[in-house]
Amino acid sequence: MKSYRVGKSIILPHVRYVNHGGCNSMMFHSQVVRFNGHYQTLRCDRMDVSGFCSGHKMSEEDFLKRYCGGVEPAAKTDNKRPECLRR
Repeated sequence: MKSYRVGKSIILPHVRYVNHGGCNSMMFHSQVVRFNGHYQTLRCDRMDVSGFCSGHKMSEEDFLKRYCGGVEPAAKTDNKRPECLRR
C-alpha cells in the first residue's frame, strides 16, 4: 500500500489526514463509488449532500494507530518517518 506525506498531511489510498494543528485536524474517507448517478463514500457515516465525506475529527496519533497498524509517530527531533510512510 503506497502512502504519502505532503507537508503535515498523510495520504493513504482509502483515507487522508489533514493536520490543521491542534483540535482542527480531520480525517477524510476517500473511496467513492457512483451509484445511480450519485456519489457515495464507502464506510462513511458522515457524508455531505453530494455524497462525499465531510470529515471526522481525529488526532494524528489516533490516525496512525487505526490506519497505519499501530505505528508510533517519530519523535519531533528524530528524522525517521512512521513505518506506513516509508517508501
